[in-house]
Amino acid sequence: MMSDPLHLLEQAAFDAWPALHETGHRGWLLRFAHGYTKRANSANAIAPISSLGEAEISAIESFYRERGLATIFRLASFCTSQAVDDALADRGYRYADMTLVMTRPLTPVMQAPHHGPHAMPQRQGLPASESTLESLADTDAWLADYQSITGAIAQAPPAHGQMLRAIRGETRFLVSRTGGRAVCCGFGVISGRHLGLFQIATRPDSRGRGLATALCADLLRWAASRGAAGAFLQVEAANMPAVRIYELLGFRRHYHYWYRIG
Repeated sequence: MMSDPLHLLEQAAFDAWPALHETGHRGWLLRFAHGYTKRANSANAIAPISSLGEAEISAIESFYRERGLATIFRLASFCTSQAVDDALADRGYRYADMTLVMTRPLTPVMQAPHHGPHAMPQRQGLPASESTLESLADTDAWLADYQSITGAIAQAPPAHGQMLRAIRGETRFLVSRTGGRAVCCGFGVISGRHLGLFQIATRPDSRGRGLATALCADLLRWAASRGAAGAFLQVEAANMPAVRIYELLGFRRHYHYWYRIG
C-alpha cells in the first residue's frame, strides 16, 4: 500500500474492520470474511488503478468463486479510474451503495466545551436522567446488544464476532441504555493515529433523542485523550439523517467509494 494520507486512512479502516483472510493481486487487496459485509468481502484497490483487464477480473472472480461468494469490487474515488468502473459495468457488474468517507481532526483542546466547526460536541439535550452510557469489555455482550437494537437478524453470524475479536487497535465498545434496555450502540477503534467509528445504531423507537450524538461524542473525546489526530467514518450517501448527525459532529466528506457487484 502507498504511504500517502488517503491510502493510510484506507489501511486504518481495513485494520479497524478486519477481514478474516486477505491476499494481494496486482494492486488489489482481496478480502474475505465468509460473506459478512461487503467491505470485508470485496476487492479493494491499494494502489492507483487506471485499467482493469479481462484476465485480472477473471482471476479475482476465481478467488471469490472458490469461496462460494459473488465477486464484489469496492472502488474508491481517489484511486480507481472511470475505465475501471466501465470495464466492470461492461461485464455486467451492477452499481451499488455510494458511501461517503467522512473525517474530522482531533486535538486535546477539543475536550473542553467551545464553539466552531471542529468543536467537541457536548451532551446538551440528552435525557441523561433516563439514559446511561456503558463501556463493555466483552465483545459478545456488545454484539448481543447490537443485535437487539438493530433487529436485523435473530442471531449474529459467527463471522461478525470473529471480526470484532480480530480488530487490530485499541477499541471502545459502547451501549446506551434506558431503563436497562439497550437503545443505542457503536464502537470506536484507534488504528495508528486514526479513530474509526463503526456500527452506530439506535433502536427505531429511541431515535431523535441525541443518543447517537452523545455516543459518538464520547468516542471522540476518548480518542483525543489517547492522542488520536483525526477521526473517520463510513456512511451511505443516501442515509441523510446519519450524514446530518455526523456533519453536526464536525465530520466532512473526504472521499467516497461504491461497489460493483457481479
